[in-house]
Amino acid sequence: MRGSAIFNGVFELREGVSEEEFLPTLVAFYEHFIELGFASGYRILRREALEGFGRTLPAFTYRGVLIYPDMESEHTAYAYVKQDGEPVSSLRHAMNSKVKRSADFFVETCIVCYRAARSAPELMVRG
Repeated sequence: MRGSAIFNGVFELREGVSEEEFLPTLVAFYEHFIELGFASGYRILRREALEGFGRTLPAFTYRGVLIYPDMESEHTAYAYVKQDGEPVSSLRHAMNSKVKRSADFFVETCIVCYRAARSAPELMVRG
């Protein structure tokens, strides 16, 4: 996972939209990127309140994480989305129609990755 690119979206659902209604649209969108070979996995997380923390964060209830093997794959996937062709346009519209316009996005690169099965964290040192 070291060197992987992680596309994050933070968002809240529109008034009247349930989690059960929303999740299949996000899963379909993410799985499309896996089927095309751009992404290798995803996570969908619900934010839980942590007393005394998070005051400076923007308002969001959910964070979607789409995992790419590297930044080049993320850039290729982003270029694909910008073309606005089908089926990604319909998948994106189905998902976006259920979230508030305040959704925001960012990309990260994994520089240290740890899994319990390993004896030490992987460290990517930039020289």
